Amino acid sequence: MKRLLKRFILSVVPFVAEYIEICKSLKYPVSFNNYIIFRLSRTKLMYWPVHKTTAVANPKNIFVGINSNPGLQGGCYLQGSGKLFIGDYVRCAVNVGIMSGNHDVHNHMLHETKETIIGDYSWIGMNCVILPGVVLGMRTIVGAGSVVTKSFPNGYCVIAGNPAKLVKELDKEKVVEYRFEEEYYGYIPKNKFETFRKRNLKEIEFDYDLSKVTKNPLYNRSIEP
Repeated sequence: MKRLLKRFILSVVPFVAEYIEICKSLKYPVSFNNYIIFRLSRTKLMYWPVHKTTAVANPKNIFVGINSNPGLQGGCYLQGSGKLFIGDYVRCAVNVGIMSGNHDVHNHMLHETKETIIGDYSWIGMNCVILPGVVLGMRTIVGAGSVVTKSFPNGYCVIAGNPAKLVKELDKEKVVEYRFEEEYYGYIPKNKFETFRKRNLKEIEFDYDLSKVTKNPLYNRSIEP
């Protein structure tokens, strides 16, 4: 027992410094327990932090961009039945549901899968639901309690309601495109993510032209990493 405990401690200690650096860089609290579980696990499909009350289905079909926090707040549901893309610096509040598939209305044993896209710098308010196949362009703000049933691919807007409708268009000249000094894909430093992805993840190919909603270098090949 002592030997096993010693081995466990020695395996955990190197990650402590990384954990502290991640918390500083992400600017929001990350569970140390979840981080250690991720680091010690054999499968690393879910490479971003989530709250213990958040459910993630089929993480192999979900891409989470730089310094985004989907599911870090409690009560969220991220569903990768289809393909789910979440861009860079996306904010998600509590009790947010984002889906990429649903049951067939004639046969509930079958699933219809789609691509759901959330553009860079979008902000999903509390108790929102994003339905399968929705595309939200960059800088889309979704008001609390909204159910988004259709796409707003041009972004730079505020939408709200059930079903969500356009409330306001944003002045692009007033928008601030901030970047953190240190950037991470979930738990993984940006400069190490490509190596991590090749080793642990299968690249998700989207039919939608993601260069319209993200500047992420992995999905906009005209931009150097």
